[in-house]
Amino acid sequence: MRQPPIRIRTFILGTVLLLLVLPTLAGGAAWLIERNHQQAGTRHRLNTALAYVTSHRTDLQEPASAQGFTRLLNRLDMLAQLVLVTTTPPGKNQIYLSPALNVGQPLEKEQARKAKAAQPDTTPANAPAETTASWSDSQRLIAAGTSKSQATLVTDLYYRPPSRSTRALVALVTGVLVLLAGLAVAVWLAGRWMVAPLARLSAQVDKVAGGDLTITVPRSRIGEIANIAQAVEGMTDALGETAQRRAEADEARRFLVTSIAHDLRTPLFALRGHLQAIGAGLGDPAVHLERAEARADALERLIGNLFAYTRDDYTQPAPTLEAVAVADLLREVTAGLEHTSRVGANTFDLEGDQGLAIVVDRDRIKRALTNILDNALRYSPTGAPVQLSWVAEGSTVQLTVQDRGPGIDPDLLPHIFEPGIRGAPAAGSIDSGAGLGLTIAKRLLEHQHATLSIHSRPAEGAVVTVVLQRSTLSPAGQPNGRPR
Repeated sequence: MRQPPIRIRTFILGTVLLLLVLPTLAGGAAWLIERNHQQAGTRHRLNTALAYVTSHRTDLQEPASAQGFTRLLNRLDMLAQLVLVTTTPPGKNQIYLSPALNVGQPLEKEQARKAKAAQPDTTPANAPAETTASWSDSQRLIAAGTSKSQATLVTDLYYRPPSRSTRALVALVTGVLVLLAGLAVAVWLAGRWMVAPLARLSAQVDKVAGGDLTITVPRSRIGEIANIAQAVEGMTDALGETAQRRAEADEARRFLVTSIAHDLRTPLFALRGHLQAIGAGLGDPAVHLERAEARADALERLIGNLFAYTRDDYTQPAPTLEAVAVADLLREVTAGLEHTSRVGANTFDLEGDQGLAIVVDRDRIKRALTNILDNALRYSPTGAPVQLSWVAEGSTVQLTVQDRGPGIDPDLLPHIFEPGIRGAPAAGSIDSGAGLGLTIAKRLLEHQHATLSIHSRPAEGAVVTVVLQRSTLSPAGQPNGRPR
């Protein structure tokens, strides 16, 4: 499961807070651990000394036991004073005193209590000058008598209290180490999540600048860097698509120029032949003249289509929309349409509501319909009528053009609106097209919010459907009055 991205601000604030909190917590924990360690060490030293006193309470006055106790105290860094208190007969007898303590009157119990109450961490009252460091006293009572003579061994053990400076030093060192470790982790994360992705992204951008669009953008946990990477990836994809479309457009233009050059050369060659025949007096001049005019019309149509295709491809002028009656528009287009060498051979059957009006650019719709009808005539058998019908469907008007030709090859149908695509014309028809008629018609219709589609079945002809925006006004600007 992919984790959500982290914002730079969140990363920085989180890093600062962790670097402030973690060393403090680590130092405090180290201080407590060191204090507990010191206290445990002190208890261990006291228990060790008391265990020796307890095991040798009857022979501590002997030199060997006393020397052993002295060596133990030196190793434990402690001082001691042992006083034997008896009840029968009552009395006090000092049986051991650390050499570092003054030789003389022992510390009385009451004096020790007063000294501890006044200054708990000071040396005993009879301590020499070299023991002026702060000391703490732990007093224990050990039974040392018998059933007949009760006695108590008062044991005063003097030890140095745990060092606060050591605790502070341990806490400080621990905090500094945790801080350095946190900084190292923060730098590593910043390099992994920020610096390294930015460096790789910069290298990929340099590749794009050099024209190489096959890049792999890096991924990062930082949201801003991830957004930049996605933007670069999207920009690269867009540049790739643009380059692909440009290459396809260049290829289509090259194909178009080649096709038009061929299609222009054919009627020009035929026109030249007919004119030479007329000039040389060969054949029937009227026939040659009629065919020369047909070739000239074909040239005019080719040049007009090429001009319209180029103009709409580059300039894309804004359409001038107006309300036009469908019936009047179709009668105007069909009356002025001339098809090569077979004038009058085909007719148009118009069927639809005479009052329907559409919102169109008159000049563009006339050229689009002219190309559609000319295409239908070219692929219709001689004498076969072309059916034109229109019907209102809600806010649109659907115009249908159906011919009786052989239909469109199913493999050719998905590419029928691409420039240069042409099918086989009907028998007896002159193929004077450049494969631009339907391409230009579709483009002209799309500029005025209309759609063009073609359906065809083999041997059943082609059905061209144009969906236009319906007008609620009559061509004169008055309400139509017909129900929608």
